[in-house]
Amino acid sequence: MRILFVTNGVPTEQYPLIGIFEFDQAKALAAAGHEVIFFGIDLRSVRRKRKWGIDHGERCGVSWYRIDVPVGAVPLRLFCRIGTWGLEYLYSKVFKTSKPDIIHAHFTEMGCMASRLARKKQVPLVITEHSSLMNQENSRASLRKCAIEGYHTAKCVIAVSDGLKKSLYKHTGISCRVIPNIINFEEFSLNPKKHTGFGFVITANIVPIKQHHMLIEAFAKVYQMHKDVFLGIVGQGVLRKEMEDLSDRLGVKNHVIFYGQLSREEIGFLYQGYDCFVLPSYSETFGVAYIEAMASGLPVIASKCGGPEDFVNDEVGILVSRDSIEELEKGMLFMYHNAWKYNKKQIRAHIEKKFTAQNIAKQILEVYTV
Repeated sequence: MRILFVTNGVPTEQYPLIGIFEFDQAKALAAAGHEVIFFGIDLRSVRRKRKWGIDHGERCGVSWYRIDVPVGAVPLRLFCRIGTWGLEYLYSKVFKTSKPDIIHAHFTEMGCMASRLARKKQVPLVITEHSSLMNQENSRASLRKCAIEGYHTAKCVIAVSDGLKKSLYKHTGISCRVIPNIINFEEFSLNPKKHTGFGFVITANIVPIKQHHMLIEAFAKVYQMHKDVFLGIVGQGVLRKEMEDLSDRLGVKNHVIFYGQLSREEIGFLYQGYDCFVLPSYSETFGVAYIEAMASGLPVIASKCGGPEDFVNDEVGILVSRDSIEELEKGMLFMYHNAWKYNKKQIRAHIEKKFTAQNIAKQILEVYTV
């Protein structure tokens, strides 16, 4: 089968996270013996420095093509119009005498753009929705309109969690199939802790929806009772300086470590020095960061925010309200005293089979062939 992925970018050394979940799926399908062509339609603003125009290459059996058109923050209708032009132009360069058997688009805007191409070229379309914006109680009308255009063209819409499935039905009336993201377990291993004290760690972009301020405030309260705690923060974002200042004001600056952006391999190694993963996100469509921590054997504290409810239970961690500092503090104190009781091997086993590349690829292929 010849499969065309339509995404918002291709992972690079400069931007390793853009398109990463989609590329994991593409690699899994290529490993299963299928021809996979991966399109990255990169419409980020000029501030995201990169080479403009068309670039291409091959990685892990996947032929990838990227078209970079600096657009940035423009009205959604214009954004999709420009993106559709870029997608159709790239398609005309790659598929001159043939066409794919199926187009698989990821995220709302790419689904809308791909739907226009799919109708024009008469190719079946599948859309996987990941967008946290579609998981909010009051999503924008323009975004819902964009989503509906794509969803109505698709033979199947996939949601990456049950919570997102419910949100999509509420906003669009479309029934989805749930297929989660792939986790690369090779980069995360079970190793003994290498440091003293008790460490909490979070891996997430430092942006409002991840609620780092709640975590730092709860951590400061835990620190008042237990001076041997420390908090590791992995990621970058617009709120980093504000979070650094908050740590200073609350008197925990010397116990909070800001690592910046790290690769998966670096994160897997870092987890070996920590006792518990905690992410009090306001909204998650899935929650890859939780599962990667669990692949390293860490118990997790997750918020009830739409994604983690699918895989977090008492055997692997605890769920807290997404807007309660008090519950978060209570959960962190519980972990301080009880994290050692969790079995690392059982935590990893809980998610290992469910999120392997082979398992997810099998489910996706079932969608393609129905």
